[in-house]
Amino acid sequence: MRWLLDEMLPPAVAVRLTELGHDAMSVHDADLHGAPDDDVFDFAVREQRTVVTENFADFARLLERRLGLDEACVPVVFVRKSDFPRRGALAAHFAARLDAWSAGHADPYVGAHWP
Repeated sequence: MRWLLDEMLPPAVAVRLTELGHDAMSVHDADLHGAPDDDVFDFAVREQRTVVTENFADFARLLERRLGLDEACVPVVFVRKSDFPRRGALAAHFAARLDAWSAGHADPYVGAHWP
């Protein structure tokens, strides 16, 4: 799966996903750290990457608006860091959860997902 991890997730998640065989990058890798969410979403659409974010409010609104206007979209996976351990293993746990989710969703529909 092709992933784009939003800025609130550690870039190490993308590294670990890549080690697991995914094509993953962080917004930091794309020089989009601090960029408006519209720019991040546009990049994901151009690159055909599934967005992973904690930012439900903004990305759900973007997704709904774009779908309503029949604009190009990508799947968006919403996560909560609070669902994962905090002590040093955050990246590994996130990557494992996303890897497992992608195994059951090889071709996810465009829309919101919760792994």
